[in-house]
Amino acid sequence: MQFVNPQFLWGLLFLAVPIIIHLFQFRRFKKVYFSNTAFLKEIKETSQQSRKLKHLLVLLMRLLAISFLVFAFAQPIIPTSDQVVTGTKGVSIYIDNSFSMGSMGRDISLFENARFTAREIINSYSESDQFHLLTGDFENRHQRLYNREQALDLIDEIEVSPAVRTISEVYQRQQHALRNFEEGQKVFYIISDFQKNISDFENIQDTTANINLIHLESLESANVSIDSVWFSQPVQIVNQTGKLLVQLTNHDPANAEEVNMELRFGDQRRPAGRVSLEPLETLTDTVSFTINQTGWQEATLSITDYPIQFDDEYHLSFYVSDNIRILTVHSGIESNRFLSALFRGIPYMSEDLMSSSNINYSAMSNYELIILNELDQISTGFAAELSNYLAGGGSLLVFPAANESQSAVNALTSTLGMGNMDNWSTGEFQVGSLNMEDPVFLGVFEQIRADLTLPKATGRFQLPRGGIIEGVPLMSFRDNNPYVSKYNFGAGSVFVSASPLDLEWNDLVSNGEIFVPLLYRAAIASGTDDRIAYTLGVDRIISVRNTQPERQPHFRISDGDGEFIPGIESRGRNILLNVYDQVRNPGFYDVFFHDELIKKAAFNFDRRESAIKSYDISRLKEVIPNNMTIVSLGITTAAGGSLLAIAGRGEEFWQWCIIIALLALLAEQLVLRFWKTGAGRKEKKSV
Repeated sequence: MQFVNPQFLWGLLFLAVPIIIHLFQFRRFKKVYFSNTAFLKEIKETSQQSRKLKHLLVLLMRLLAISFLVFAFAQPIIPTSDQVVTGTKGVSIYIDNSFSMGSMGRDISLFENARFTAREIINSYSESDQFHLLTGDFENRHQRLYNREQALDLIDEIEVSPAVRTISEVYQRQQHALRNFEEGQKVFYIISDFQKNISDFENIQDTTANINLIHLESLESANVSIDSVWFSQPVQIVNQTGKLLVQLTNHDPANAEEVNMELRFGDQRRPAGRVSLEPLETLTDTVSFTINQTGWQEATLSITDYPIQFDDEYHLSFYVSDNIRILTVHSGIESNRFLSALFRGIPYMSEDLMSSSNINYSAMSNYELIILNELDQISTGFAAELSNYLAGGGSLLVFPAANESQSAVNALTSTLGMGNMDNWSTGEFQVGSLNMEDPVFLGVFEQIRADLTLPKATGRFQLPRGGIIEGVPLMSFRDNNPYVSKYNFGAGSVFVSASPLDLEWNDLVSNGEIFVPLLYRAAIASGTDDRIAYTLGVDRIISVRNTQPERQPHFRISDGDGEFIPGIESRGRNILLNVYDQVRNPGFYDVFFHDELIKKAAFNFDRRESAIKSYDISRLKEVIPNNMTIVSLGITTAAGGSLLAIAGRGEEFWQWCIIIALLALLAEQLVLRFWKTGAGRKEKKSV
């Protein structure tokens, strides 16, 4: 047998107190005058024997009560044979410091309870043991081993954090930290409320480790969260209405009545509506606002909710372009004059021309869209450069040359794995349908008007098919053959027309209602990471366009209060900026290239903590592997934290010690109350 708190055994010295009281009779006798004592002799002898036995029993009960009360505080345990470990132990303790741990237990928050419990666990081990302390932040300092005093000091520095980690991620870190200890010398503790969306026990393959789960349970809390926000249209245009789609969830089994929404856009703050949600309901609402300026924009959507508030705001940033740069590569002396005239009539688009015989490959990354207009030849080098351009997120629009001249296009499509274009044919081919579900045409038309003129062609090819990359038809002829199809390659997109652009074969260039949206959406469909929002702790990469490859890449990121230099990695026409763990707070971050603002990035808290449903103790026992032990504190305060030190060490007996102490006190009272000496007559002393 061993004791978790052997220092309490000094309390056994108090056993001397009842013994001293028993040895020295401090009872005062009362004198009673009696005429003849001869008749009292037999009664006196009988009373003395009975009284002596009674006193011995009372003494024994008192000694038992004191002894087992001391044992209860010392916490006796009997280790099993495979748990008796000699030498230095490695103890890894994970303290869940996510937002859900800020919920209240009965008297204190779960987070404070977790810190108190961690201290009790550490104090239960010897000074020679080593400790690994881990939180959801996964900081570098939490990958080291500490002695007992250092670990206790480190607990005081832990704070609630937006970081969210799964149980399997936590255990993997713990296992790595104790990798140099023998199997029997490693002990793992995980202190958490074990929310269902992070408790992936099925991903823990190690079934031999000694893992102790300290289960904390909060009082029920209501929560309504903004899960996500996105635009109904992928392109935002100045002086037009932007429509935000907002997804909200009521995580409570009760109704959420009239939740107020508010939109902050630029310097404006205005109500955005009011919604009511059924229990556990998720709904999507629409918020409209007017975009009145170009450049990078900031917006924040918020709701009024209590007590859980970290998911009540959603920040987003987006870019309203005033100029989309397009490169047209053509054969011969000049490009299509109708195409150039079209661009001159669109103020937010500008066209640069380049002959296929004199291509500046290094400038290609400066354009959102490259148009290949009826090229009669595409060299292997040019095809390779286009492949890199697409892989980096560029957009390519291809119009073939007429009359069996598809070999140039096939040189490119075969390189990209799209198959070959074939079967040139002439005739009257009328476009019959648009793919309104694809982002290119999504939201362009509220509905297809009866008088909407669709393009028609007098010559066409069969678009590439049967390749590794399958195309998605954007427009189709009435016989269901594709007119324009989209192919995804890398981070970019390839748009291929079945007909040449020349008016002799195709009237698309003169159909502004169709051609302009196609050009615009194709241009902004480029794979540059124009995400409107990022998640703290999850998204560490911000992608920006490499518009000046000739300059030394010097980037900095600022939130207004401070700035840092991110990691830099070139990836085709994009540059990936790694923020590592520098972004810790939600809000807006400005990305500068030298002194030029090139991007705004909006960061939000991880919404996984919004789902407040956690495993209760009975369900948790059903889902964990056999090598895990559960110690539940329920919603109690940290007063019971000292009991956790025995988790996984063997069989505990402190509860039995308390029971025995109480039974001994009860037996003492029974003896004193019902044991009558001398046939119930009082002892008298004569003079």
